[in-house]
Amino acid sequence: MNLQKKLLTIFSGLALLALASGGVTVWAIAQWHASEDNLQNHYQRSLLLQRVRAATFRALKEVPDRILTDDDDAKEEFEESIKPVEQDFQEWAELADSEAERQQVQQVRNAYNNLIQNSRRTFELMEANRRDEAFELMEEQLEEKDFEQFQKVTEQAVASDQKIRQIIRQQTQNTRQTAQLVLTISAFGILSLILLLFAYLSSDLFAPLREAEQALDDVARGDFQRRLDEERKDELGALNRAFNRMTAAIAQREQVMGLKAMPGGETDNGAGADWHNLPSRLTLHRLVSQLRSRVSQLHNDEVDGNGAVIVEQKQALVDQLDQLLQAVTRVTEFGFPLDLNLARTDIRALLYEVMLRFQDDFVRRGVSFELQIAPEVDYAVVDRLKLREVLAELIRNALCALPEQGGRLGIRSYLDSGSNGTELLIEVADDGAGIEQPLINQAFVTFEDSRRQRPSVGLKLTKAIVEQHGGHLIIDSEPGLGTHVQIRLPWREE
Repeated sequence: MNLQKKLLTIFSGLALLALASGGVTVWAIAQWHASEDNLQNHYQRSLLLQRVRAATFRALKEVPDRILTDDDDAKEEFEESIKPVEQDFQEWAELADSEAERQQVQQVRNAYNNLIQNSRRTFELMEANRRDEAFELMEEQLEEKDFEQFQKVTEQAVASDQKIRQIIRQQTQNTRQTAQLVLTISAFGILSLILLLFAYLSSDLFAPLREAEQALDDVARGDFQRRLDEERKDELGALNRAFNRMTAAIAQREQVMGLKAMPGGETDNGAGADWHNLPSRLTLHRLVSQLRSRVSQLHNDEVDGNGAVIVEQKQALVDQLDQLLQAVTRVTEFGFPLDLNLARTDIRALLYEVMLRFQDDFVRRGVSFELQIAPEVDYAVVDRLKLREVLAELIRNALCALPEQGGRLGIRSYLDSGSNGTELLIEVADDGAGIEQPLINQAFVTFEDSRRQRPSVGLKLTKAIVEQHGGHLIIDSEPGLGTHVQIRLPWREE
């Protein structure tokens, strides 16, 4: 499993556990609110039931007062007491959650209706001066049957509400315990994954990165034999393999850049120098030292008037110069590696970066510069460092062609679709001195004959880099009118 998949798996697990914890928390809160609302409703039902009972009991007290004490206001007080009961019954029925609760409300209501109906009949008998019948109705029907039935069903309703509230409390407690258990498991899982992530980052990521950093420091100090572990199958393994290839290539170049068979030259002990494995920088240093020594010796021989020695020294000097020329050739041809390191690159940012490198020169010399980038130009697969050096070389050449003060320079980039597919075009133009086309063609030759000036190696490498990208470098210049350089690269976004 590569590094990206490992990290994705761990972070996905963390995200899922966090999501599960959040879901359980939301569910627990919703269940708690639902339980609290249900419990509150049952408390409200119990309150309404108690209000119905209290109002009924107050109303029934007026019945014996009318019979036994001839209270003329008893009937009015009776009706006044039962007036809010109807509203209480309606609210109670609306709070019923199940069919059993609604039947319970109806039972209490029926018992209440019977009790109120017979109480009103008793008042009617008293108004008709039929006291004995009213007294008999109150004792036999109201007190022994209707009131006992009303009290029985209301007590059953109270007991039922208490039982339901107990069930709701138990459900709330179970919900709380379940939520606590799930959250505890989730927290333990999240903590375990965090520890696993920390251990993984420490052992499989940070340690290899520190090793890679140390290896880079070793290479910077000149240890090109340093190698990293290539057994890993993830991105770090690919990075290690790329590092090993890079160090091997650098070591090979250091050996190739050494002149393999350089005759002549004296060491401190008088033996011939072995140039086979020497890097070109050391080779150049020794050649320059030897040339200085030979020139000095030749000058002394000329002063002494030894003509035969002068001829031999001149010939040796020519040979030494030829060797130096070969060393310089190797440095110029191999000193800038042409192995491409293709990667997805922001072309816009690259062009701006190159222009900013020369901003001080533009300002100091008063050069007018312009940068045009088409909207469709964004990312392309190129070697960013090599392409940056190509553009920098072209701008340097353009600045050399411009006068000391003033002049114009521009860069334009756009996409072109043709028979060869879509191509990325980057153009560099100036209004400088220009050059004849034959001289441009000669500039791509590494060396001219001894009678001509040696051209810039940078332009040759520029062309080589563009061609290694699969592109073309086109230069169009006229003396006195300026130079136009066009780079055409295949457009690859991935």
